Amino acid sequence: MTLPTGCVVLVVVVSFFALAARAGEHPADAQPVVTPTAVAQTTPVPHAGDAADDPAIWVHPTDPAQSLIIGTDKRGGLITYDVNGRQLAIVSPTARPNNVDVLYDVPLGGRREDLAVAGCRDPGSLGLKFWTINRQRRTLTDVTADGAVPVFDHTEPYGTCVYRSPKTGKHFVFVNDKKGAQEQYELHDAGAGKVGATRVRSFKLETETEGCVCDDERGLVYIAEERVGIWRFAAEPDGGDRGTLIARCGEHGLQGDVEGLTLYCAAGGKGYLIASSQGNSTFKVYHRDGGNEFVCTIDPVDGAFDDVDHTDGIAVTNRPLGPQFGAGVLVIQDGVNRGGNQNFKLFRWEDIARDRLLIDVKWDPRGTNPSGGSSRGN
Repeated sequence: MTLPTGCVVLVVVVSFFALAARAGEHPADAQPVVTPTAVAQTTPVPHAGDAADDPAIWVHPTDPAQSLIIGTDKRGGLITYDVNGRQLAIVSPTARPNNVDVLYDVPLGGRREDLAVAGCRDPGSLGLKFWTINRQRRTLTDVTADGAVPVFDHTEPYGTCVYRSPKTGKHFVFVNDKKGAQEQYELHDAGAGKVGATRVRSFKLETETEGCVCDDERGLVYIAEERVGIWRFAAEPDGGDRGTLIARCGEHGLQGDVEGLTLYCAAGGKGYLIASSQGNSTFKVYHRDGGNEFVCTIDPVDGAFDDVDHTDGIAVTNRPLGPQFGAGVLVIQDGVNRGGNQNFKLFRWEDIARDRLLIDVKWDPRGTNPSGGSSRGN
């Protein structure tokens, strides 16, 4: 049977919308998908079940191959790995850290120290904890004043992220809880080589939050409200409580829970905000600048190592980390590790970027100039 021309057009349009509906998104939302495979993985965490949660990347100042991946075992302690995923040490084995992040060049005892920062849920050290990172030995040492900095009136922290102000050079930690409460703490030298912190701000979102990340250069903090989307707030302590919802669940395939957030940074404020779309085990990429427009989806697949599923935390760096990761690495928590307990999978940034995303190996996470502007590489 021959259909009139108008009917043919109608059939094509209807078919297009039907295919889009089966894909779970509107035709206008269709965007490129990148399907990388992991090239390395970490040793599984010691505890079974839902234990591994969040990774951070510490970049060595002079020898990239000596950098560290720091992961949380929320039923145990912090775990350090080399850049190939081999376990090096278990730190504070009963702290029960949930999220971890890294601050560079924090003034402490007349020196500049790199710190690992985590929100911990052990009843004996409930709150924020800090560890110095020794650049020669690659070891972590607990330097928390009074054992822990209490948050939310001595209740459990959930997500944490760190901020260094480009205006003042001061260092901060954001922490949230499962009810959407947010607190911001300013770090200070507590004497005797210890770190303390004082609350300088609080505000609230309506429902559960965890993942967050700060953009030091742009003075912003992004917070994932798990069933709603991603919020952007001013990160300075006088930033107030009004935010902008820059990505909604249901748009571009972002599916709750929205979990880990991380920033791939490049010169000139360029780069990407990456979010764990836990509901469909993908990762959504948004522009770092402008209005945080959606860019593409990262959907890892099986290769030498199994796929990643039901991911919580993620971390990325643009910096080379030795021969295997010459253009940076994306670290992804794997909630269903085929080889045993949960672990973290490592992906080469160039396998993700291909010809679509930026590669900038010179931007320096240590390079913010406190007097304003940036001394980071171009």
